Amino acid sequence: MRVFQFDQHPDRPQTLELDREAVETEWQLESWLHANPEVILNEPLLIFGRQYGLDTGIPDLLALDQWGNVVVVELKKGQSGSGSASEETILSQPQNYAQSLSGYDYDDLEEIYLEYKRNLRDGEWDIGDTAVVEESLKEAHETAFGGGVDEFNTHQRMVILAEEITSRTENNAKYLLEQGLAVQCVAVQWFQFPDNTAMNQSLLVSSTVVDYPLSRVQPEDSKVDYSTIIRQVRDRMYDEIGEMTHHSSPADISGPASRRLGFDSKHPDHPDMVLYRFKPHMVERGKAVVSIGLFGSDEQEKDRVRDVIAENADQLEGFQTSDEHRPNSDLVYIEFEQLDREPDEEFVDTVVESMTELVRHYHPKLIEEVDPE
Repeated sequence: MRVFQFDQHPDRPQTLELDREAVETEWQLESWLHANPEVILNEPLLIFGRQYGLDTGIPDLLALDQWGNVVVVELKKGQSGSGSASEETILSQPQNYAQSLSGYDYDDLEEIYLEYKRNLRDGEWDIGDTAVVEESLKEAHETAFGGGVDEFNTHQRMVILAEEITSRTENNAKYLLEQGLAVQCVAVQWFQFPDNTAMNQSLLVSSTVVDYPLSRVQPEDSKVDYSTIIRQVRDRMYDEIGEMTHHSSPADISGPASRRLGFDSKHPDHPDMVLYRFKPHMVERGKAVVSIGLFGSDEQEKDRVRDVIAENADQLEGFQTSDEHRPNSDLVYIEFEQLDREPDEEFVDTVVESMTELVRHYHPKLIEEVDPE
């Protein structure tokens, strides 16, 4: 892999090849990826364990994907099948870890997360503010991905990550894919700008060498695409409340999404931890939910928001209050039954009407009664 800086000068476009640097230690590579998990795959990941001892060994990093599946990340400095990790062990180790983790329920994963938090608190890993630290693993997952899941660890995924994926590792991983295992291979390389340039920067370049469709690891109810109804609700919502919430366009409320609609207010005095949400589950559960949720780590401000919502909840006809106090639990919500597989126009009208009522009811109260930071 070669990386160039490209100067788009109109008269004389020029390129400058960057120097590839070898990662000094596997611990350095692990630390970089721990602090920046977005480099690992082309999807978000939540790191919840590092160097945790299993009965089959010690995986480098443990993560959760957006559906609550466990992702085992095995790192290798240099080539994937060299040094301490032969071509056989570079693939057998993560398989052993995944096999051990396959029997873990949520409480077992929570134990890993609690140890991970203790290590963060004790300063064992310096990763700044990038770690998602909440009271429980469920809360951390909801904060990281903007929505909860019903079941954790449905699938175990494996990621082989090295500076260079050898052809043998690639072929072996493809064979495992054919056997039904969820394995990916990723090359991550480090490039430095030459010393004679003014840029004091370096680049991490990530390339997925062996991949598979995410449908392989999605729960069945995550394969339904609700993007059409979400777009309809979003566009109608903008017409109703866009001026109040200071959104400049429907896309400013929410970009394209296939599973849920969630947006905050851009009003400068509105608490930015509040999300107004619409979650359709018509095909899977015959219902949809309109609600308010909370995100973030400021517990003092969350309590102020909860007080405002609780004090004014009885004025919303049809809505219920949630007894759960997780960071982004539904504080007030209303469920709609939808027995048809395809939502009709009347259903869209009902959702928009209820979301509009929710925003118009709480938006001014949250501005007036919650002191912004």
